[in-house]
Amino acid sequence: MRRLFYTSLFLLIFLASCSPGNLTAVPASSITLEDCILTSPAGNQLDARCGTLTVPEDRANPDGRQIDLHVAVIPAIKRNSEPDALFPLAGGPGQSAVEAFPSMISLLFQIREERDIVLVDQRGTGKSNPLRCLGPEDEELTEEQVLEKLKSCPGTLEADMRFYTTEIAMTDLDEVRAALGYETINIYGASYGTRAALTYLRMFPEHVRTVTLDAVVDPDFVMFMDAATDGQAALELFFSRCEADEACSSTFPGLRNEFESVLNRLDASPAEITIPHSLTNKPLDLTVTRGLVTNMVFNTLYVPDLVATLPLSIHQAYADENYIPLISQAFLVNAGLYEGMFYAVACTEDAPLISAAEAARRSEQSVFDDRTVVFSAVCSEWEQGSVSTEFREPVISDVPVLILSGEADPITPPRHAERVAESLTNELHLVFSGMGHGNLSSRCSVNLFRAFIKNASIQGLDTACVDAIQPPPFFVDFSGPRP
Repeated sequence: MRRLFYTSLFLLIFLASCSPGNLTAVPASSITLEDCILTSPAGNQLDARCGTLTVPEDRANPDGRQIDLHVAVIPAIKRNSEPDALFPLAGGPGQSAVEAFPSMISLLFQIREERDIVLVDQRGTGKSNPLRCLGPEDEELTEEQVLEKLKSCPGTLEADMRFYTTEIAMTDLDEVRAALGYETINIYGASYGTRAALTYLRMFPEHVRTVTLDAVVDPDFVMFMDAATDGQAALELFFSRCEADEACSSTFPGLRNEFESVLNRLDASPAEITIPHSLTNKPLDLTVTRGLVTNMVFNTLYVPDLVATLPLSIHQAYADENYIPLISQAFLVNAGLYEGMFYAVACTEDAPLISAAEAARRSEQSVFDDRTVVFSAVCSEWEQGSVSTEFREPVISDVPVLILSGEADPITPPRHAERVAESLTNELHLVFSGMGHGNLSSRCSVNLFRAFIKNASIQGLDTACVDAIQPPPFFVDFSGPRP
């Protein structure tokens, strides 16, 4: 459970002694692909062609430790397929693309008809020298024990943490592109994947046909600096939406006060409960604190389908001191992060930019805790790499870019995308009202994505459907929404 506290909240984002000169890719080699089966978290299976590309961990020392990058190619259905593949980049940092994206393939069927889809496990994830700090046996550890384990994690890993940055990973990606024979590619990045996508666009613009950014991280984004503020804004949108909804407001007329009462009650006296783990069904003993509840609510705000149950869950916690619905649903927000990769990236790229005083100030008016405190404490024990001087510069490009944002995203609200769009000259930014983190899930956004990839242009896209997208209706009881 404590693991959830530290990791599932880190769905988002985010320096090794490597100068830009260290990033030079080695001459392109080929990848031998063999038949393989990809399995989604839901158990769905997908035929693919898998292989590995071996790269040096430290590109300045090509004879040093080597990493096998795991690559899966989902071949196009048509024989005369398009020459430019789609490369989806996962979030985190710390998600495995090979593990995360098979569940989305059904949404991308029409794109797969015409072009290959290539999944690359970024170094430190999946089967590309995975960097794990916590295991299933750590579920029962206290928050303090988890913190100490995360701090000491680098000593347990067969890796030099300085060489797992985004720029090095994108150099890996370009080697994979070249080895597979694609001259240009289409990139889709979600959450942290947008940082990776923009980094690739800056480093290898000549090989980019289109870019799609979903839940955008802008160059000024620093991990957790604005999380409390942006989370509070998403929470206010949630309460306002419930108040404007007849079914929700009449069923839960005092929801704001109920939520505040729950937090005040737990401040005064934390609750001891045992709940079935929603993923393993094993009994899990928990001390329910104010911080735990706000973390669960923050995680829930990522996913509109889960937000639909939030009024009922808050009311259950208030009226019956039943915290199970509120906590169990947050278990469903499981990003499957490789914690070591997360901290290797974020401790280099974000931690040095954190201002403790400013982070504390920004969280003063929020019910959500200042997450930079724990993050900085872990990173204080991790060796950091370096990034190029361009890493935090706006990416200037005329490559077609489609941008998707959720109005109620608690971690990457639309203003981050607006910042990125300022230096792009061929972009279209679509904001989905009331929606959360990641919006390539509706038929509307999938059709727009397919048309954008097909034509490599933002011109002529029929965006009328965007205004019709609404979050799922609120549950009024455990049977669901009001008919």
